[in-house]
Amino acid sequence: MKSWRQIAILVLFLCAGFIAFSNVVNSWFLSDDFAQIGKILAGDLSVVWGKEHGGFFRPLFILSYLIDTKIWGARPFGFHLTNVVFHSLNAFLTFLISLWILEDLKLTTANKRMISIAAGALFLLHPSHTEAVSWISGRADVLATFFCLASLLSYLAYARSRHATQLAVSLSCFTIALLAKESAICLPFLVAVVGLFIRSVRKDGKNLRQFLTVIAFYFSILLVFVAVRSIFIGSMVGGYGASQHLNFSPGWLRDRLLEASVRSVLPALPSQLSSFLFKPLQSRTFILFSLACIALVPLAIILRRRWYGPFELKEQNRFLIALVALFLFSLLPVINLRLTLYQTLGERFVYLPSVFSCLLIAYLAAILLRKQTTWLAILICVLGFYSVRLYQTNRSWSEAAELSRSVMNELVDSATNDHLIILNAPDNLRGVPVFHNGLPEALEYFQARKRFKQVEIIAFQDIQSAGDEVAVSTQPGSLSIQILNDNDSFARVQSSDCVELTAQSKASLELHPKGCSVAADLFLFDRGKMNRVSGR
Repeated sequence: MKSWRQIAILVLFLCAGFIAFSNVVNSWFLSDDFAQIGKILAGDLSVVWGKEHGGFFRPLFILSYLIDTKIWGARPFGFHLTNVVFHSLNAFLTFLISLWILEDLKLTTANKRMISIAAGALFLLHPSHTEAVSWISGRADVLATFFCLASLLSYLAYARSRHATQLAVSLSCFTIALLAKESAICLPFLVAVVGLFIRSVRKDGKNLRQFLTVIAFYFSILLVFVAVRSIFIGSMVGGYGASQHLNFSPGWLRDRLLEASVRSVLPALPSQLSSFLFKPLQSRTFILFSLACIALVPLAIILRRRWYGPFELKEQNRFLIALVALFLFSLLPVINLRLTLYQTLGERFVYLPSVFSCLLIAYLAAILLRKQTTWLAILICVLGFYSVRLYQTNRSWSEAAELSRSVMNELVDSATNDHLIILNAPDNLRGVPVFHNGLPEALEYFQARKRFKQVEIIAFQDIQSAGDEVAVSTQPGSLSIQILNDNDSFARVQSSDCVELTAQSKASLELHPKGCSVAADLFLFDRGKMNRVSGR
């Protein structure tokens, strides 16, 4: 493809990416944003955080925040813009990598170009990418994916030309990717799969030793990174802790793999489906749907055998296996981590794997829908569906951001003391983090009207809408809070020096206010507002 066409596609992806995420680019900060960006605004450039879990070591991630704060200060637009630009570039790299990988297949140039553009477009508009792109703190996945794809693309160029410079670029990008997020540790395995797929490596046995030497370079960098990271965080595992990262229970891995496979193709499913997906074998609807899907497999096999010869079938099967392997290896570093089928929570873990699921979808459609008009019509329908769901999900992110900003402002406007006690802070809105973390940092770094010495949170509340209500009843010496939305719940409940927790359940709290040694304001979250209960 001529370079001017590639430049046109790059510009198209950048414009489309900005349009697709236009309803969140001006959104306020959320949750971890306050803690991470706030510390940088205050001059704390520590590259290690999360010691309560095990420690995260992501210096490039921190550096990107530092650059943004130098340009934009505390204005969220610039931080969102960085995420959207890198996401659009990732879509373009998905397009380029698809072109290179498809190069040796017995497809027409037009088909290769169409499949590659489709893969990039699917990745760009994928509704499961909102946590990585719309949430500023999801940037680690976006940056790591960018440098992983750049490294993979450079390796593909090296495999064709054998220019040492291209290998050096690939190894350098791999190193940078590791400094963005630890999930980049999968790259040596991706390079191995891609390298074995390339014809020049498969045919020429003399290249095998050279190929293994190159792979050894990647693993050497990985070992050095693991050692350096361990020194910084003081632990080999780090991250969310050994209990998650080292959980290799077959049932746990099976469930996570199924969830990741679904979410790499589909957006968050409606919560109404949980009733029969929770116990699928007891649901007639699920069984009928599963049988219909299973019936499509032999149909696809029959059609392929009619349309293609033995050599073409062998080539297609090899390529499909390679794509599945790329997906599984890219998922390997995060396979232990939880994501959900019904909310955006954890979907950032499938950001890199979805590069290969999008290419798999585009390629399967091309070989099973041989008429280009039919293929194009279905692609337009899928992209339309993706766009609508992306817009809807981004509205939730925008709503959550408005809530975080209003909560912060209401606390500042209503507080009369420098000690705050918040009975029920909004944790997340339908899985979108509001103040899962960061409320004290929001009050410390993102407003200058008042200074608070202490902010205590008794309980965090998962909410389904900003207007969810709670019922409060008071008796001498006690205070009870009851959630009125059956889908809401309390989490991470604790007592404080001023408020003692006497009883709790998923939907209720029993509290005993005690005498405080210092004056404090008591706040309650109800119907989207922080209400001052009393000053003690």
